[in-house]
Amino acid sequence: MITKRLYLKILCAFLGILLINMLLTIGLFMVTAGRSYKSYIDRQTIIKLKLFKVMVQNEADRHRNLPAEKNPDFVRLLDTCTQIFGIKLWLTEPGGHIIWQSFEGSVDFLSDKVHIHVDHDSGITVYHYMLKWEKYYAIIPISYRSQGLHIHLFVDTGKATHYEKLFLIGFLVVGITTTLMLIPMISYITRRINRLNQSALEFAEGNLSVRTDIKGHDEIAKLGDTFNLMADRLERLVGNTKELTANVSHELRSPLARLRVSKELILDKLEHQGFSDDAVMRLLNNMESDIGDLDTLIAEALALSKMNYQESALAPETFRFCDFIKSMLDAYHPLLSNNGLALDLNIRDFGKARQDKALVKSVFSNLMDNAIKYSPPGNSIRVSAGTVSPKGLEFSITNTCAPMSQKDLDRLFNPFFRIPGQKASGTGLGLAIAKKQVLRCKGNIHAEHTGRTICLTVSLP
Repeated sequence: MITKRLYLKILCAFLGILLINMLLTIGLFMVTAGRSYKSYIDRQTIIKLKLFKVMVQNEADRHRNLPAEKNPDFVRLLDTCTQIFGIKLWLTEPGGHIIWQSFEGSVDFLSDKVHIHVDHDSGITVYHYMLKWEKYYAIIPISYRSQGLHIHLFVDTGKATHYEKLFLIGFLVVGITTTLMLIPMISYITRRINRLNQSALEFAEGNLSVRTDIKGHDEIAKLGDTFNLMADRLERLVGNTKELTANVSHELRSPLARLRVSKELILDKLEHQGFSDDAVMRLLNNMESDIGDLDTLIAEALALSKMNYQESALAPETFRFCDFIKSMLDAYHPLLSNNGLALDLNIRDFGKARQDKALVKSVFSNLMDNAIKYSPPGNSIRVSAGTVSPKGLEFSITNTCAPMSQKDLDRLFNPFFRIPGQKASGTGLGLAIAKKQVLRCKGNIHAEHTGRTICLTVSLP
């Protein structure tokens, strides 16, 4: 699973670095301090065994008239050492035959996991068990009655101190303590980043007055200051743009209104005077058409500007999509008839949908108006609707269209773009507005040109 939260990423990164440092430190300890400590233990063990050898050899030199295993003073000394130091002792002849032992049972104590240390001065050999430095087996040579004997000594206190483990535990305690101390710091960092992220989201949703309040002098505080500076400049820019758009639209609509009034006055005066020149009347009608187109352009430009800078909240409601489409199409029958267009329906009733009904109505009307406007008389407009997933819906409008290049098809939803060679009146903003409305509904719209037709498809979740 990929970790997405910054808090966990920082914590996991720290724990990973801590683990690597622990492994490197333990390895360094084993190579340096661990080896030195083992050498120290070996030296201390050899010194103790030398003292023990001297003590036993002195006792052996005093009593040479009896065999070692039958010498009561010699055996008593070995028994006393066994009881006092809690060790196991046994004697062997040069051939390895055991002549005396202080315990019952096997005397096989060697294993593969030992390291050997030989003191050449005293002839003592020590087998230290790995990772158990207080457990060892030693062979001590002594002379007795002109023959050599070997004292075998096995020490196992059962209280071995594993210094590597103690060091590891201590390191773990330090690591855990450091981690617990780091958590508040990570939380402090991520909390400030989350505040900055929340402010950015509010700003993206249209609240241009939002600002972040992050105290400090570090990089995050500087980022917060930069965000506030950016928000100030964007708010001023957007405010100036909206003000300019409003002023321009107001200033444009005023002369348009005066032109329409002047045109009506001219037309009334001509009619009163009985003037009926077809050319003049055609020019007046063209003037009215141009005035209408300009008025529509201003209205659509204002609508597009509003969607860019101030999106209102969606108002989803549940409705039967099939009935909704049919009721919309009923209103278009007169317009289709006037333009000599036929309607081809392919609508499947799939139940209810939940969307912003007013927004969907606006999108459908925009696409339908666009299809009627650009379809030559004698053709048909195909309207299809159905489901694309258990919770999604889709509808498409197909109409006759002149051949288009892929470049023009990709630019179809750009503001003010019009298909080259298209003679029908329009502003080039209708499809741009429709696309923004679909995106607000979390949907998708795309165009596909096939032969003589173009199909605009809308998919909504």
